[in-house]
Amino acid sequence: MKKGKILIIAIILVQLILLSSSINAVYITSDYEQIEKSNANTIEVFQRFSTPEIKDNNEFLNIHLKETNSFIMNAGEPILPIYLKTIELPLGTRIKEIRCTYSEVEEIHISKKVIPASKPLPWNNKKDTIQIEKNENIYNSNALFPESWYLYKLAGGLNRNNEHTTFLTIQMNPVKYNPIKDNLQFVSFIKLEISYEEPLEPLVFADEYDLMIITYDWYKPFLNRLVDHKESHDIKTKLVTLKDIYNSVYFPVNGKDNPEKIKYFIKDAVENWGVTYVMLVGNFRKMPIRYTNLETDAGGLYEELQFASDLYYADIYDSEGNFSSWDTDDDGIYGEWPDNGLREDIVDLSPDVHVGRLACMFGFEVRTLVKKIIDYEENANDSEWFNTMIVCGGDTFDKKWEGGTDYNEGEVANEKALEFMSEFKPVRLYASLGNLTKANMHNEISKGAGFLYFVGHGNPRFWSTHENGDYVNWTQGFSNKDMLKLTNKGMYPIVMVGGCHNSEIDVTPLNIIKGLLEEGLGYFLYSEDGFGSYWLTNWIPECWSWVFVKKNGGGAIASMGSVGYGGVSIGDHNSNGIPDCIEGLDGWFETQFFRLYNEENIDILGETYGQTVTDYVNNFPVYTDRYDCKIVETHVLLGDPSLKIGGYE
Repeated sequence: MKKGKILIIAIILVQLILLSSSINAVYITSDYEQIEKSNANTIEVFQRFSTPEIKDNNEFLNIHLKETNSFIMNAGEPILPIYLKTIELPLGTRIKEIRCTYSEVEEIHISKKVIPASKPLPWNNKKDTIQIEKNENIYNSNALFPESWYLYKLAGGLNRNNEHTTFLTIQMNPVKYNPIKDNLQFVSFIKLEISYEEPLEPLVFADEYDLMIITYDWYKPFLNRLVDHKESHDIKTKLVTLKDIYNSVYFPVNGKDNPEKIKYFIKDAVENWGVTYVMLVGNFRKMPIRYTNLETDAGGLYEELQFASDLYYADIYDSEGNFSSWDTDDDGIYGEWPDNGLREDIVDLSPDVHVGRLACMFGFEVRTLVKKIIDYEENANDSEWFNTMIVCGGDTFDKKWEGGTDYNEGEVANEKALEFMSEFKPVRLYASLGNLTKANMHNEISKGAGFLYFVGHGNPRFWSTHENGDYVNWTQGFSNKDMLKLTNKGMYPIVMVGGCHNSEIDVTPLNIIKGLLEEGLGYFLYSEDGFGSYWLTNWIPECWSWVFVKKNGGGAIASMGSVGYGGVSIGDHNSNGIPDCIEGLDGWFETQFFRLYNEENIDILGETYGQTVTDYVNNFPVYTDRYDCKIVETHVLLGDPSLKIGGYE
């Protein structure tokens, strides 16, 4: 009897072992990245996925998964669903090893190619249909795209609580595509075990000041009143001149040139004073700017080989807590990313301080802005005018370029912003409504509003757009001269503008001479096939966004926009029913600002803007796609980063 029981137990144990083996067989550990052995902390990220849904899209196919929350949307690459998750860790945390396990791989044969993502458009006056271009290195390769079931990236910046943080963003790729074999591979789950090590000696930050104002020397006397005002609202403020920085008054000067000296000073102020907000006072001649050498469209109509970027001053640390120099190859060329080449300088991009600029050319402009900021913060609260939001838009791109849809892209972005700002009274000035006129824009802005959102096309002196079906003629726009007539004294909106070069802070009349020397009479060329640089109107004294802010007796309290060419995705190339113009690039960036303010209650201007940048860095491939990188590098905040949106109670 005992031998029989032992035999039965043995049989049961063998069956259990076999059953266990059959269960464990679906966990295939083939992606394993060991960076360095360590007794580290561990995070587990687990996500299940259903069978991919395949949708016909004319000559292409779309792939969807209901559990994913984003898509690969890099120009020319197959659009595939992905799952993104960002984890916050102490600044300086290092990833030691990543182990990936996943279910048994299944395979589906497909009859057409997966649709590639379209290239972002800044503007186009062509009348022919834009063709979707495939990345031939991928589509002619007998290999799976993407290669791995997961990717990850690290960034260092401030989180929503203004804590210095290392952001770990995980990208799970539950679907892979082989374009030559026309098949998809997919898994039902992915599990990542991430081992990490927190810094042994974490950075320690003091708590002496909140706001640091760095000013051109001559402007210091005009800013004392603003310092007193900020202190009265418990914003501990330090006023510093450029001379103080260059002469080592507070900290030993460090850096190869003046912008780097300023950036190292900000780093010292963050660590020794605990500074969170940095206000730069002076235009690009008086307060140095950093030019980043992120090149796009070299030799083409939208060529841009360098542009100013105040994000340089905000990005102090990388994910490991090291100084983010933007010149990692130490050749004196910053943010270098040659067109059609590999990135040469590693930039982190996530803000470690909240930076805004008052781009003043003259002392009376400083006095004007100080008065406006104090007036706004003291009187905007509980005012009826603040609860209004004005939106201006039309049809930015011809339906011929969209691939089957006919969105009014500007109005779509306007409506998304209004959806986020549901508590505000909307004033819609739309090309489709026939009320987007200069007179209506003037009259509505002069009544006062809390927010003002333009979406269309721009340059440093003008903003405008198109009516649906008319891509030759422009709607009545809004120019720098029109701002001078505004009468909204004491009722100042925060302006967001979607348009190329509206915030180009380094414009100067001297650009006419530069343009003639570089392009000759072609500088004035204007035709359907292209135009000379004269038509970029970068030869004016001050840009559209700054003229809006500096206006005495009206205008805006702050403005946000792009110093260079913007970028918009058009149509609905991922076929998810959401216009691509608000799923990425300028449209996502701009509308995210409004979501953060009204839905997450981030009501300090620099924090709202800075978190918009951080969220973009965490949600889009800014380190591998030059156009996504350009979105955050070109945007600039012209205004007080410590501004209390809506004023103090």
